[in-house]
Amino acid sequence: MLLQNSNTRIVLDNAAQITEVVWLSINELVTSIIARLPYILAGAIVLIIFWLLSSLIKKIFWSATQRAKLDDRLRILFSRLIVVFVFVLGIFTALTIVVPSFAFGDFIAGLGLTSLAIGFATKDILNHMISGILILWQRPIRTGDYIFVKDDEGWVENIGVRATSLKKSNGEEILIPNGDIYSCSLRIRRAGAGYPMSLKFSVGYSSDIEETKKITRATLLASDSVASEPPPKVVITDLVSEGIRVTANFRINSNENRPLEVFDEAASRVLKALSDSDIEIFPPTSMIMQKNNSEYEHSERQYSN
Repeated sequence: MLLQNSNTRIVLDNAAQITEVVWLSINELVTSIIARLPYILAGAIVLIIFWLLSSLIKKIFWSATQRAKLDDRLRILFSRLIVVFVFVLGIFTALTIVVPSFAFGDFIAGLGLTSLAIGFATKDILNHMISGILILWQRPIRTGDYIFVKDDEGWVENIGVRATSLKKSNGEEILIPNGDIYSCSLRIRRAGAGYPMSLKFSVGYSSDIEETKKITRATLLASDSVASEPPPKVVITDLVSEGIRVTANFRINSNENRPLEVFDEAASRVLKALSDSDIEIFPPTSMIMQKNNSEYEHSERQYSN
């Protein structure tokens, strides 16, 4: 019985000590907070000032870059970076006020190795982002341009910070990292410039070549998809066993038309127009002309006589 009472007394004493320690800790915490309250308020005021300062600098930046004709996406990116930089600087300044033992230099030194590791891990991402910023800054390509990048080609749909999207003539969309665009050679056809196309076919040697050229040229000009300036050119490009090779060179507005659709329309119109004029278009295969048997026998008799 005495042992049980002794254990109970020990438990109660321990509970009382724990309670006392907890209250002392809370009391010291509240006291320290109250003691630091002016510094906390000062830090909050400094943070608000830096936030207002970042907004002001952002407005000044937008006003200053409006006349410079800087790309809007770059303006948005730079303005956000400015706001983040100024606000983070305000956070560190407020921390040095609230917590005097906080050393900004030691914090930056501690981040050095971490930043190096992060830099190696995100090397490709940073490469594409920096390339995107340079592309938007220097503007070697613009939305609507038709470009050739390595084995890909298409119209520039959108130039992002990390990648550029191209739209091919068959409707497919390609995303190309900006690092690949900036580091390799480009062939650029500016937006609005005529997209060159060629239509090749062969006609027989007995066909009226001038009439063939005239019909082909008039048929192409009659199409709304074919540019009238410069006008289509129809020339003889070769004399082959299949016949006289004719090539029609023309241009289209690549912003409004798809080359494959225009080529289909142009080829169909030219084929029908030449067929209606009794001008035969030969396929790209060899033609073997043979006489019938009666003509062959008649020619043999004449030869033997």
